[in-house]
Amino acid sequence: MSVSLFPGVGAGTLLESTLLAEDRSMRIGAIHRLDYTEAIVLTHDKWKFEAGGIPQYTFLLATARDIDGDSHDDDEVLLLRVDGTAPLAMESDLHAVREEALRAALSSNGDASPSVVLDVNLDPFTKNRVSFTGLRCRILGTFYETDVDGSKRLDFGADVDNFYATSTYRVLKPIGDGLSEIASYLKPSDNDVERVRIGAVRYSATRRRAKAAKQDDSAVTVNIHDFIGTKTGLLGMTRMGKSNTAKIIIARTFVVSERRRANGEGPIGQLIFDPQGEYANPNTQDGTEIAAIGDKHVRIFKFGADGTEPHVRPLGINFFDPEQVGAVQGLIADKLRSDGSAGYINDFAVTRFTDVQGDFGETTRAQRGRLILYASLIRAGFALPKYNAGTTRPFSVLVAMKEPLRDAVEQTTNKKLFTPAGRTTFAVKGSDIRDVVDAVIDLRNAGDAEAVKFCDDVRWTSTEPIYTGQTGQSGNVRGWRNLLDLKEFHNEATQADPAEEIYAELTQGRIVIVDLHVGAPPIVKTLSENITRRLLAKQTSVFTSGAVPPSIQVMLEEAHNLFSSDKYKDDGDVWVKLAKEAAKLNIGMTYATQEVSGVAHQVKANTANWVVAHLNNTKELQELSKFYDFGAFAPAILSSEDRGYVRLKTLSSPYIVPVQIDRYDANLVNEARAAAGDPPLAPKN
Repeated sequence: MSVSLFPGVGAGTLLESTLLAEDRSMRIGAIHRLDYTEAIVLTHDKWKFEAGGIPQYTFLLATARDIDGDSHDDDEVLLLRVDGTAPLAMESDLHAVREEALRAALSSNGDASPSVVLDVNLDPFTKNRVSFTGLRCRILGTFYETDVDGSKRLDFGADVDNFYATSTYRVLKPIGDGLSEIASYLKPSDNDVERVRIGAVRYSATRRRAKAAKQDDSAVTVNIHDFIGTKTGLLGMTRMGKSNTAKIIIARTFVVSERRRANGEGPIGQLIFDPQGEYANPNTQDGTEIAAIGDKHVRIFKFGADGTEPHVRPLGINFFDPEQVGAVQGLIADKLRSDGSAGYINDFAVTRFTDVQGDFGETTRAQRGRLILYASLIRAGFALPKYNAGTTRPFSVLVAMKEPLRDAVEQTTNKKLFTPAGRTTFAVKGSDIRDVVDAVIDLRNAGDAEAVKFCDDVRWTSTEPIYTGQTGQSGNVRGWRNLLDLKEFHNEATQADPAEEIYAELTQGRIVIVDLHVGAPPIVKTLSENITRRLLAKQTSVFTSGAVPPSIQVMLEEAHNLFSSDKYKDDGDVWVKLAKEAAKLNIGMTYATQEVSGVAHQVKANTANWVVAHLNNTKELQELSKFYDFGAFAPAILSSEDRGYVRLKTLSSPYIVPVQIDRYDANLVNEARAAAGDPPLAPKN
């Protein structure tokens, strides 16, 4: 009867079938030295060649299992990662043997050329001895089997709880499905799991041996739910594949959203700020775009749209539409702050310029406020619309004004300015607005009692300094001149505040692309902030009511400009507020940047998923090295400029995986369309 020298080391069937089967791994050596964090692996040139090479960062498996034994308890396999080379115990002696052979060749030949001396044939015994090499490997953790409700499950611990004599270990290189199992391993949890392919394992920039050995397409799958409701960082230089990865995440998230919808659950809205127009428009890199998922599912907001295409909406505001006056007020208030902290600015920002149904007094005062607000816009050069919003009536404004004041205004201007439009209201043509406002101000200054009453509301008093450029407290102010930069926002075709319309689309589970590649930077910045501010306000309102806010994902480019350390100190900054409050408001956030150090530490510390492409300087790598063990990959990240070659760490993955990200293409678009019940796109010529 034999006695087992290694109790607890047996033949786990799940470990064998998943990781160690002949078609899933290849023997490449043994353990030379082992501790709790590092292993030195002994291998041979012939074994490395037969295994298709062993580049840096290769995953290896070390097992002391006796596959012929009858013990099935406590089986485990160590997961190693090759970080470099290591000297062997007799390596210096073997170097001496080779050196002596070279010296002998030099002495015995009259020809001292390199080909004669250095290409000397060693005897087979010596040649084999010098062909052994050592691999320095980090121990990432331990795979083992657990029993859950009567079934076996592969589990992973990020350390070592025991080890045996080094001579008992076999070391194997995972290949094919075995490598895919390791690269795609997810920590067990109670969260939703839906595996999707994102790419293939790629250890090195040089892939000749991997392709020759057919080891270049071991699939890497991720749990797409890891990217929903969390922060994801896409880090790397421009044109290194960050946007391609973002498109894959967006398309896969759309599939999940449509499945939720089909099951009667709330869908997921996705908001994409697109500064280069690459999500809304086809490009040579992908050959397709996110918008190709379909007009029913994607809304594009952009400057210059005329509203004739239902899925392409105008990006801008009709500054003369009473229904959009709230957005107009917000934009103007932001610009006015350049005038300092004058009292009229605060009053203007907090008062209400919208009609109140059923309240004649409030509506009357709101109309008067809009009258002088529109006069300010006209003075700043805003083009008057041809028609009132949503109608074919020539543009005019309504105002309630008593007959004595109307008569005085018309006498002052010597013009017929008022057309009856109701029992107490009158219409004023757009071209006459400034005449009416100027006359009212002159009459008020002259002491006309009706004019004084007409101008005594905060809506008028807080807007008059904008129109006149003067205030009693501080003299001259920029006033209407602040509005000059806002003229690009004005779009008569806009039927509603884009921020409101965008939020409504998001709650319906649509992908909303805000195409910002056309537009002056100040305008783009202000509009983006206005949209985000409205999103946060809406989600906060739902949250504070006790309900669960709808699921929304936000995609941001150039994150170093939004989340810098200095800005992160400003709780009033809309982007900082988004970063801090996104999780509780059910908002997931994907941010892209080429400046890791430019993003506040707090944002990175709360980033669940990391996609790291090529970075070209050590400063960024030093910052990256503060997180997980990205420092081990720093030399390769610095040197490898291959597009789509990334190091991936997701919420559910316990370790970093080197991946070649798949290309976003028509197949992925059609997969998304199929989830929504739509036919595939016709192939392009």
